[in-house]
Amino acid sequence: MKLIDRFTLWYLFISAIVLVIGGMLVFNSVQNEILAEEDRRLRDTVKLIARSLEAGTEIDDIAGHQVAIHELAQTASLIPMHVTDTLAWFAPHQHYERELRATASYKFKDKHYFISASNLIAESDDLLKGVSNSLWWTFLLLLLVVGISSRLISNWVLKPFQNTLQVIQSFHLKQQHPIELMPTTTREFKTLNQFLKKMTTKALEDYRSLKEFSENASHELQTPLAIIRGKLELLMDQTIDDNQARLILEAHNAVDKLSKINKSLTLLTKLENQEFEAIHPINFSKLTEDTLQSFDELVEMKSLALEKQIEPNIHLTLNPELAIILLNNLLANAIRHNHENGSIRVILSSAGLTVQNTGNPPEMPIEQLFERFKKSNQSSDSIGLGLSIVKQICELNYFKVNYRYQDQLHTLDIVFYPPV
Repeated sequence: MKLIDRFTLWYLFISAIVLVIGGMLVFNSVQNEILAEEDRRLRDTVKLIARSLEAGTEIDDIAGHQVAIHELAQTASLIPMHVTDTLAWFAPHQHYERELRATASYKFKDKHYFISASNLIAESDDLLKGVSNSLWWTFLLLLLVVGISSRLISNWVLKPFQNTLQVIQSFHLKQQHPIELMPTTTREFKTLNQFLKKMTTKALEDYRSLKEFSENASHELQTPLAIIRGKLELLMDQTIDDNQARLILEAHNAVDKLSKINKSLTLLTKLENQEFEAIHPINFSKLTEDTLQSFDELVEMKSLALEKQIEPNIHLTLNPELAIILLNNLLANAIRHNHENGSIRVILSSAGLTVQNTGNPPEMPIEQLFERFKKSNQSSDSIGLGLSIVKQICELNYFKVNYRYQDQLHTLDIVFYPPV
């Protein structure tokens, strides 16, 4: 939900509550004002009739609808002015309606007059219906005005904020210059922009420093590793006994492993920094076939049965170098963690890629297999970074990767999203 929509809904919700409470106050205020005004009018009417009788006007000339006058005994006590709220029969509608009646008695010379003036007033339910209708139409008008004005005003008020969102969404660590944000006079947006500029500038500086360090460290490590490897190979050419040969071979394998770790960590760093771009689609079907062919010798050495179902002309928008690394890691992993006379099954379709192989069950929880330096078989010569690289490549390209072990089969599924 957009920010302006959330603000509008909350405003309308609060307005509805205020209108309901305000309607109750208006209803009570109007009803009380009607009663008070009618009370004053009826009292004044009774007093006016009394003055007319005192001036000698005949009863028949005054008495009529809603006015009643009759004589009382001279000895009867005076009735003070009072107003009663009662019900009266309303003949045209054939039902009782609310009525206010003011009564009093006056003595003029030798006569005693009883005077009554009454009037029907609006029922509470009629008054409530009128107030409710007014509030309902007011709310509809408010809904219409706020709905239209919020869209128009938000395009102007939130324009700097929308620009900031677009700039941040397009921000990339590989860009050369700091971000440029739209100037604004709104204090909150100005504070946000200042923070984002400071944060992104620091991120660019840290990225450049880290990238330079990683590249330098990787480069500098390769030189001594190459020297060590060369010296070990020279020692292997010397006259040595079996024990010395074994020690030199172990050292040589350790150097190779260290070199692989260095290259893999450098690759992971590049993946995390999104240094690989995919511009053009590649023929992933052909690349899969070529990669499988390059592993033929390793498959034969372990007497593995390879089954493949490669759907032709599957094109993916994927960096070619990453595609090769992905396939190499998957197939190398399937061969390394397999056993003699086992099997490998590779299925490629428009929905995704599946690599399945026989092998022993993993020695750790499945959810940890994609973590760095985690190996399903601790005794293997794997460095424990293959599946981490696979996961990183998949996340970079918005693929979904799943692993399961069932019926003595390791199955790794990569789901292409969106399906090609």
